[in-house]
Amino acid sequence: MMKSCLLAGLGLATIASAKDLRGEFVKWSTKHSRQYSGVEFEQRFQIYQANTNFIEQHNAKHSAGLTSFTVAHNQFSDLTNIEYRQKFLLKKNRPRSNQATASFKAEAAPAPDNFDWRPLGVVNPVKNQASCGSCWAFSATAAMEGAYNQKHNGSNIPSQCSSYKCGPNNTPCCSFSEQEVVDCTLNGADTCNKGGEMHDGVLEIVHGQKGKFNTEDQYPYTSGGGTSTGNCQAKTQTAVTTGITGYANVTHGDETALKQMAYEHAIISIGIDASQGSFQFYSSGVYNEPACHNTIDQLDHGVAIVGYGVDTNPSPSPGPSPGPGPAPGPSDCPDQNDEKSCKADTGCYWCNDPGIGGFCFSFPCGQKTPEPTPTMEVEAVKATGTDYWIVRNSWGESWGMNGYIWMSRNKDNQCGVACDAIYALM
Repeated sequence: MMKSCLLAGLGLATIASAKDLRGEFVKWSTKHSRQYSGVEFEQRFQIYQANTNFIEQHNAKHSAGLTSFTVAHNQFSDLTNIEYRQKFLLKKNRPRSNQATASFKAEAAPAPDNFDWRPLGVVNPVKNQASCGSCWAFSATAAMEGAYNQKHNGSNIPSQCSSYKCGPNNTPCCSFSEQEVVDCTLNGADTCNKGGEMHDGVLEIVHGQKGKFNTEDQYPYTSGGGTSTGNCQAKTQTAVTTGITGYANVTHGDETALKQMAYEHAIISIGIDASQGSFQFYSSGVYNEPACHNTIDQLDHGVAIVGYGVDTNPSPSPGPSPGPGPAPGPSDCPDQNDEKSCKADTGCYWCNDPGIGGFCFSFPCGQKTPEPTPTMEVEAVKATGTDYWIVRNSWGESWGMNGYIWMSRNKDNQCGVACDAIYALM
């Protein structure tokens, strides 16, 4: 498993700054209801310190105009990248089988350059999967909600959905139960620790529940603590009859077709690679991560596209160079899993930290990472005219831009956005 670049700064802070940071960490742990033993507190503080170093270095690059997005502390700040991936991203799942009812075919006029379903009253507020690997269920449910709400367009909304409103105009809509999808799909086999496939969630509603779906109020989410019972308690007699009949998919890797699909069919369920530390701490801007994988076997997170656009904000102007620093080592040093392979890679350094373990880094251990300079091999990103997808996550509104991320569009299918994209058929 890839070692996290988030560990790069362990032990690099000065005594004074470490003391100040300790106070910040106490405030952060109180805000996020974290309680630690004495030993664990020190371990988590070291991780928080390393993550702070990562965040500050990345944002320095952003200020210099070298990257198009910012990162910030959030609910994952006491986790290493490895722990984050283990707890919140999908494990290796079953080989994907194509059970799509149809493949996407463009039916409307060519899609405009910018489009967003959120103001149109079909997108529910951002939800939170919490400590369960149920992103696939949230992604699938979002697609089914989008299809249902788009078709009804604020009218003929059943009484079971009377408490739900979507969009800035509080349009009547339905919000369906992710817990039902978790508990009932494949007889509950896709637990919090295993994860599942989005299309399986759609097929459960189509076949297992005969097109009926409980609302969130009828079947509340209870797996946020990290466990799922696998006991299906769906109440079909009082559920909403959705009219969902299956799902359609987009041609693998075709972002042009995906754009048209997102314009015609409300919310699109997609799988992505969310494994990078930059995604873990994403805060704002167009997420352009060259290290992001774009093959279907490396997708580890289910999210939903609700629109797309073109960023026309100017990039920050590069500031003056802070002067030359030591040349960085290979960019793939954090990919090395063990001391032997790390040391065998010229320019990589194996570092040990008590309580955390070893990790591979591209600078000598204990040496402060140099500030970015124009001579570094960092891709200079100009945000002006940058295409992006509007992606709804399921980590609550405190993550990213109120729960959303702008992911790069038309950039070689970055992060695999068009590898596994489906929408629900009505």
